[in-house]
This record gives sequence, C-alpha cells and structure tokens, in this order.
Amino acid sequence: MNQILFQRQFDLSYENLAHIRQTLDERASLLHLSPDQLQGIKLVCSEYCTNLLDHQEVTATRCTLSYGKFSGQYRFAIHDNGSPWPEQTQYLSEAELPDLPCESGMGLAIIKATFPEFSYQILPDHNKIEFTLPLSSSRKHLVIVDDSLSQLTMLTHYLDKNYQLSIFSQADDALKWLEANHCDLVLTDLWMPNINGLEFRQQVGELRHHRLLPFIFLSGDTSAETITAVTLSGIDDFLTKPINKRHLLQVLDRVLNRHHHLQQAFEDNLLQQLENTAPPRDEHRTTSITVGKLNVQISQQPQISGDFFINQTLADKSEIMILGDLMGHGIVAKANGGICYGLLQGLLLNPDQTPKQLCKQLNQYLYHTLPSSLVCLLVIHISMENTVTLYNAGMPKPIICESTCQHIDESMGLLGLFDTLQMESSQLTIRPNGSLHSYSDGLLDSVLPEQERQNLVRMSITERHQYLWQRSPENNADDRTLITLSYSG
Repeated sequence: MNQILFQRQFDLSYENLAHIRQTLDERASLLHLSPDQLQGIKLVCSEYCTNLLDHQEVTATRCTLSYGKFSGQYRFAIHDNGSPWPEQTQYLSEAELPDLPCESGMGLAIIKATFPEFSYQILPDHNKIEFTLPLSSSRKHLVIVDDSLSQLTMLTHYLDKNYQLSIFSQADDALKWLEANHCDLVLTDLWMPNINGLEFRQQVGELRHHRLLPFIFLSGDTSAETITAVTLSGIDDFLTKPINKRHLLQVLDRVLNRHHHLQQAFEDNLLQQLENTAPPRDEHRTTSITVGKLNVQISQQPQISGDFFINQTLADKSEIMILGDLMGHGIVAKANGGICYGLLQGLLLNPDQTPKQLCKQLNQYLYHTLPSSLVCLLVIHISMENTVTLYNAGMPKPIICESTCQHIDESMGLLGLFDTLQMESSQLTIRPNGSLHSYSDGLLDSVLPEQERQNLVRMSITERHQYLWQRSPENNADDRTLITLSYSG
C-alpha cells in the first residue's frame, strides 16, 4: 500500500476474533467502507486468522490489520508474528468451494472467492498477506425496514440487482445501524410495532449526519387521516401496498436524483460564496525556506481548501511542519478541513508542543467529534541536529533518495479512529546530495517503480523535485502538494 488509512495491532486468539470484527464494524463508516466491502473484509479476516491459529507451525500471538490505497484501488492486509507459511500461497491459489455443502475445510476457498487477488510476503520480523478489494460498487445504498418477512423478501427481490441493501425487521435495529453508518435512502413500512414510521423518521432526523436523508413510506393504510399525517411529515414519497416493482424503481430513481440535485445546488452555492470571498490564489506556487542546515522546497497547486501546509518553530528551536490533505470532497469535507487546520494552528501556539503531543491531542479531538470527513496528515519534525522524524497518519509514503531511492513504510493510519493512538514514526538524517520528498495523493497514488527510483538517484535534487511535480501533470482533479527536504550545508 502506498497510503495506509487504517492500521491497528491486536492480540491474536480465538477469543479476540469477535473483538477484531467488532472494531472493523465500528470504524467502517469513518473509512467509508460499503456494506459489501466491510462484509468481505470481516469474513476474510476471520477465516485467515482462524487458519493461522489452527495451522501455523509457530502460532502468531499478534496480528496487525491494515487498510489503504494503491494505484487507485483499496487493499486490506494482515500482518502476523508467527512462523512463515509459504505453502498457503499454493493452497489459496488451488482452493475451490465444494459443489455440495459441508461443515468444515472451506476457509481458504472462502478467502479466495471473496478476494481472489492476493500476495504473500515473508519479511524479517513478520509475515504479510495483502488482498486487493474489488472495485467499489457505484450502486446507491438503501435501508429497508418492515416487520413483515414476506414484504422484506419481496422488496429484496425487486431491488438487490440495482441497489446495495441493508434489511431490518425492526426500526430499533435500523436506528442503531444508522447511528454509525451512512446510506442514501430509507424505505420503511408506516405501521410497525414499537416505533411507527413517522416516529422512526423523526428519530433518524435527529442524527446529525442524516438530517436530510430521503424517506419513502410504504403502507396499505390509505385513510384520509393517515395521508394527512404523512403529508405533514414532509417525507419524499408515499407508496401504497401492494407494491408494483416498476413503479417502485421509478420513484426511487426520481427521489434519489432530486436529492442529489438539491444537495449539489446547495454545495455549489456555498462554494461560490467561498470563491467570492477568498483572496486570489495562483494555480501553482513554489516557495523555499531554510531550517537549520536543511532547505525546504514547497510546490502547491491549491484550491479553496484541500491540501494545506503549516510550519512552526518550537521552544527548543526545532521545527515542526505539517502536510495535510482532506479525505472526501464537497463543502462538508472542505469545512472539516478548515476546522482541522485551525485546530492545528491553535495547538502550535504552545511553543512547548511536541509532535507526539500534537498527534495525540488531535486524535482525541477527531475521535470525540466524529467528523464526517477525516484528514490525512504527515508531521515532519526537524531537530536542532537536523535529524528528521516523520509521523505518517494516512498520507502517501514519502521517498528518501541517497545512493538509492526508497519509500518509507512506517505509518499509523488516520487519526481519530481510536481513543488511544498506536504511535509509529521513522527517523532519518538527510546527508549531502540526499533528499526527502513528501506529497499528497493528488500528486502520486502508488509507489514508484524500481526503474524510476534508479533514475531519481542519478538526478540532482532540483531535478528530482521537478520530475516528481511534473510526473502526472494531467492529474488536476485534486489538490497537489510536494515538499522536498535537502541538505544545504
């Protein structure tokens, strides 16, 4: 992976597998995992970890789960500290689901059927298997709630080819799911035990991230009193039972399109106001600063928000630099990025702040506020001795070039996913003719091939910076930032 968004270490035991699955459940919405992706990851994690516990010669006691991006696709990896198990590559490749049902021996076949693209590596201190996730479905996600099993079965049959579905027979269960997850529309029965459809909609509307969620009611009750109550509730549509499939699909399409257009118009209006009030900004700017014996070159192609760069001298005369990049798009993502930028500026008003303290404090803020868009950060700390320490929280892997060019692997995933932070950092010294290159995913979304890294070694530092900046000039859909640190003497 070039960009690790989630990384967490767990004790590996049969008893802890349920806790691992629960953790994935709880973080799915923040990572914008679809129900299909989440189900696949949980299934593969359970089956693979069970195989480690059952068959590894020296059984692993710890595993680390990672989720991130590589060349525009998402990947999921499991690292373990047990003995190498190279035979499993062949076992996985040959595994096939049986034609007839059976109760055991299907673990590897289930893994292969779920994520057929995988690679296995034996590394010095651990083993790693990495799976490529199938491309995410562009289908809209519907929540369906009805206390009638036959009605749920019929609606599932009508809709599962066109939409992702989450099915509930009780509104209470659907409400709990919606508290931690996102969907595009709710299709619900009107009269249900415990909570009726009107009460259910009101409670969902009280959830901050679902205030504008479209609702369609289903009911066989067409009395004037019911129609009046439904109309006054301000729902998007009301369908009478029995449901006609063609009419249902037409209504869903119309409501979803109308909601999308309204949301787009609202965001366009806010963005236009921001553009009118924001100072003019160059399409591309390059600046340089000197920190001790290091030269720092910064190239940016900013929009209204998105990527940002902060640098601050601390009380001990060391320097802290922060490269940030919003996850997500639209006005909400940009607003959350502005909040994070302001918070970082506030934290750095304390000259005694350390990078570790800053990461922990920001992690606590993001964890407790649960923003709808998280922020990728790379914190660069330059000591008075010109030692550079990197804290990578979801940014692409930086590149260090000296006699060779290598990507720096250490990463701790996005901040705000967990109450406690498992800190990871890497420390290095930049020597004459050496350079460190850090960048946002708008510039480079995969690791550089070996041949390109060899070519970079032969370039001057200025040429390296220019090459990386101009490598993908056609990629202007996202903000781009490149920071190069080099020895200035």
